[in-house]
Amino acid sequence: MTINNKMTNLRKVIFLEYKFGDYNTETLYSSGANEVVAWMDRLNDQRLRQLRNWGIKLTISFSAFSDNICPFDPKSGAILKQALRKAMAYHPDGIVLDHFRFRGRWEQSEEKLKYVLTHEPCQHCRRTNKGRLLAKIASEIKQLVSKEIELGYYAVPVEYGQFPQFGQDHKLLTKVFDYSSPMLYHRMLGKSVQYIHSFIRYLADLNNKPVVPAIAIKDMPDDLPDQINESILRQEYEQATLPPSVGVCWFSWDGAIEKHKTGIIAKIWK
Repeated sequence: MTINNKMTNLRKVIFLEYKFGDYNTETLYSSGANEVVAWMDRLNDQRLRQLRNWGIKLTISFSAFSDNICPFDPKSGAILKQALRKAMAYHPDGIVLDHFRFRGRWEQSEEKLKYVLTHEPCQHCRRTNKGRLLAKIASEIKQLVSKEIELGYYAVPVEYGQFPQFGQDHKLLTKVFDYSSPMLYHRMLGKSVQYIHSFIRYLADLNNKPVVPAIAIKDMPDDLPDQINESILRQEYEQATLPPSVGVCWFSWDGAIEKHKTGIIAKIWK
């Protein structure tokens, strides 16, 4: 699947975390979205029925790897394949992998951003090329997914050479996955809003694969006071939908509910 720069059907995606329980159907259906990403661990029959009745594209998401097991440990591979089978049993239109990387946390140090791994090097990952090995895992799981199901990954919004500890070599991964969804929460990264479009172009140029950027509805992490107003949301959206982007994913609908921004999202998408 390659980019069609003349594409007129923008992918309007909302991420559903189900952090606060079920959603109001009327508010959800009037969001303007034509696609949802639903967090698999919180799906149930009732929620799935609500989404199916809506009649829009359904993508399932889950954590590819956990904090306490090395991604290169064979146990991780078995858990990932089991989760994939569970996701495919929902018969979704797509699957997008979260945390397809080495887990860690962002830290700000002397105005420089750094990523601190929560996983100490072990026998499975010590002295390995993380980028190549992670891409190999991606190729293996791609073979397990039906061709009718689109497979994507949430991309860390930095180049591999800057933060190799993630293990996400985007040049290799975008060759395997059908699309990427970079998590372009520019304020959390300490970047200008223009960084959103700049990184989209970078990813798209690697292998000419579709890019659906994820942008922030509220300031993150959660303990920060939220200062993202309608003006900033519109700036984010404008940058996120410039070519070669094929869509945009608001992260998340739960944040929009919490901060009373669902109406703003619907207005932007009218």
